[in-house]
Amino acid sequence: MLPLDLAELERAAGDLDAAVARTPGIDTFCSSSAWGLSAHRALMPPRELVCRRGEHGWVVLARRLHDVGWSALEPLEAGWLLGCPFAFDGDPRDLAREFAAECARSFPRDLLFLSGVAPLSPLFDALVEALEDRYELDTTTIPFTRRFRADLTGGVDGFLSRRTPRFRANLRQAERRAARLGVRFEPLAVTGEREAEALLSRAVALEAKSWKGRGGDGLAVPEMAEFYRLMLPGLARRGALRAQVGVHEGRDVAVIFGANIATPEGLTHRGLQFSFDDDYRACSLGNLAQLAQLTALSAEGVALYDLGSEVEYKQRWGELCLETATIVGVPQALRGPVDSDDSLRVDC
Repeated sequence: MLPLDLAELERAAGDLDAAVARTPGIDTFCSSSAWGLSAHRALMPPRELVCRRGEHGWVVLARRLHDVGWSALEPLEAGWLLGCPFAFDGDPRDLAREFAAECARSFPRDLLFLSGVAPLSPLFDALVEALEDRYELDTTTIPFTRRFRADLTGGVDGFLSRRTPRFRANLRQAERRAARLGVRFEPLAVTGEREAEALLSRAVALEAKSWKGRGGDGLAVPEMAEFYRLMLPGLARRGALRAQVGVHEGRDVAVIFGANIATPEGLTHRGLQFSFDDDYRACSLGNLAQLAQLTALSAEGVALYDLGSEVEYKQRWGELCLETATIVGVPQALRGPVDSDDSLRVDC
């Protein structure tokens, strides 16, 4: 397999992303270069990039050295464990065998943390088959990662028809309250780096007034703001960003943004961030921001709205669930058990 350094991977990011978009059963957006490289730089400790381009596909990981003397190959984004490091066409067994041979040749004593693999999928089975002779494999140490997705078939009316009567009634009440107050949502065109920077600045300012920001979370965390500072310009240049801003009497009171991406399931929107001024909590601006975004996405033919990592409220918005596992592999060459290190997980 051909090794690529960080600069080479950045130049070949379009080829990687095209392969990711053709790979079935993975979280396409979070396996893309936009998500992975931004997380690698902004959210993770210093690590060595391990990128391989083989005859049968791509493998993109990072190698982390631990103080206790062992090393591990892990995802570029090892906090939420959303992305998959493998991208391929054809039979995943071919890439799995290439990867296993590369590990035996170059990283024989490294632990493996392979995230974003759908359980019992062809890729999952291929990796287990290729690796089980050299590794003790475990898929239960790290819990499954779930994302909720809204089916936009039939547009807004179709979406609402699949919600509960209570959900629809609460949303109508929120719309009436916002209208009486004079809050309106406006689409925001973000097509270049300056617009991306301006969007992030507005989001960070609003986050400071939100319940997350007041608690020191979300975009109030410098690493999270940097994560989006790195990610958004490239998405804007590709015309992928979609944003809505809630305005009241000339001031921002809510913002929501995400990105469109082609997936095997059709055009998918990946929600990224939304924030609202906590002084307007009674107006349900979070729900209204989601509805404004969903309405605009339906109009342009988006098939799925991916709301991201599992949070209780998202179950009411997304009736579909994508679930992936993390395969942990301990080389049989290592003597004695090696416990998984909680520091591999980042609370973001």
